[in-house]
Amino acid sequence: MNCLDMLKREITEKMSLTEIVDAFERMCSVPIADDMILFETGTFSFHGEPRFYFCLVRQFPIEDDDEYYQIHVDILFPPDSENCKLSGTVWNEDIAENIFDFIRKSDAFAYAKSSPYSKIEIYMDET
Repeated sequence: MNCLDMLKREITEKMSLTEIVDAFERMCSVPIADDMILFETGTFSFHGEPRFYFCLVRQFPIEDDDEYYQIHVDILFPPDSENCKLSGTVWNEDIAENIFDFIRKSDAFAYAKSSPYSKIEIYMDET
């Protein structure tokens, strides 16, 4: 089973944010050479209406190419006065601590853990 299928099987719309992050962390324990993990939050209008995005991304190189595959778990929330202040981008290679410890200690995690999300998107794309 590949990593994308693993996430789609393990993550459901009824899960808590903690359970979703735990499932993503388990997927990241499957070895892939030269992978990186991105944690990104912010309010974006990718599909029309603005939404607050809590994004977990695992990126790894496409063999014999200068591009990358990215596996996404995007958790979407209605924008509000609190989450509009929570914007950031952190790659695992840019911090000294474990990226999942960083995520769980973040203000965005605290917000998202206590707020109902409207949708989860799980997909893979290429850069």
